[in-house]
Amino acid sequence: MEWFIFLPVFIFALIAVLLLRIPVAFGMLAVGIVSCFLIFGSFSAASKLVGLSVISSVNSFTFSAIPLFILMGEILFRSKIAQEALAEISVLMRGVPGRLPMVAVAGGGAFGLLSGSSLANTALFSRTLLPQMRDAGYNRDLSAGSILASGGLAMVLPPSALGILWGGIAQVPIGPLMMAGIIPGILMGVGYVIIVLWRSRGDNDVHDEDASRRAPTEVIRGFFTRLLVPGIIALVILGLIFFGVATPTESAALGATASVIVAAVIGRLTPGELWRAAVASVRTTTTIFFLVMASTLYSQIMAYMGATQGLVNWLTESVTNGVAMMVIIIILLVILSAFIDQASIMMITAPLLMPIAAQFGWNGIWFSILVLVTLQIGNISPPFGMGLFVMKSTAPWLPMSVLYRAAIPWIVSDLVVVAVLALFPWLVLVIPNLMG
Repeated sequence: MEWFIFLPVFIFALIAVLLLRIPVAFGMLAVGIVSCFLIFGSFSAASKLVGLSVISSVNSFTFSAIPLFILMGEILFRSKIAQEALAEISVLMRGVPGRLPMVAVAGGGAFGLLSGSSLANTALFSRTLLPQMRDAGYNRDLSAGSILASGGLAMVLPPSALGILWGGIAQVPIGPLMMAGIIPGILMGVGYVIIVLWRSRGDNDVHDEDASRRAPTEVIRGFFTRLLVPGIIALVILGLIFFGVATPTESAALGATASVIVAAVIGRLTPGELWRAAVASVRTTTTIFFLVMASTLYSQIMAYMGATQGLVNWLTESVTNGVAMMVIIIILLVILSAFIDQASIMMITAPLLMPIAAQFGWNGIWFSILVLVTLQIGNISPPFGMGLFVMKSTAPWLPMSVLYRAAIPWIVSDLVVVAVLALFPWLVLVIPNLMG
């Protein structure tokens, strides 16, 4: 079968499976297994390919960083260390215009360095900050939008679990990829701050009663008791990776161990909470690894049938301008991520996009960061961005129409960041180039 016949048949089969509401990982595995039998016509040959594909996909030292970073975030959240740090940030930002939305932005950046999960951050801020914003009289669009956008900073800032996943599938060096997300994450945060300041001007209906004044000694005590420890953990992890002292996996192991020790020492981690954190980490990791297995089988079938190279050749012959190709890829990713979760999109698109990037001579790390920022845009894009539904589940009083409207300014801000990063690749590559 020619690749241009096989590829649409395979994609339509996958879409049909998804419409049946079968999880993406199982749907991709099922379509891949059936394709193997149809291609080889032999149970023995097909089963060998499936078995080798499944084993090789998760038998990687790179992916072991994912459960460790997830466990670290779970420990910090379940021990209330993360929540207390957020409360301290809120107090320290007393007097800042749009204080609580600004706290969401600052907290999104801080927790992005600790959790690596954008949806977990969105859920946490929705439960803690959104009721405070509502009681203080903040505009609903500003409140919801600030949490939707800032929660997604974890997708770009290290240690991004989805960034590690993309790096493993796309075969991009994980350490440089993690460091490359720092400046783009800062640029996204700057855009969010500008939106908050702009939307907060002349807002006299806000009554921030929680922004009480504290003595300098109380400020210092709060910093040391609530912010210092998580800050040290984040800086040590980034420093070990930046200076080449440890791999991302080794740094993740250190961070997870440190979080367990700290939570236990301050009496916040019971054996029951530790068990629940471990179970939650295993559950999330299992979901991700099933996607990895399905994606590896899918990419091998694409390569065997010549679909990957055929599609790349056809696209590069049809679209010879790199700018036009980049615009097409960004639009495609935004549309896909408005309907499908980010991890699944990575599994489907990485085997196709990375050869296109190589064909145009694009730096793999730079291109990967553009993909991650674009996927964050899709994460909060109507109608089915995952971030929108996470916030709806934690704040059911907000209509979906409000969430759709609230996300628009922040989407525009992130698109500007994508354009800046595309025009100035050195902003992405300057830190990786300095690494030890």
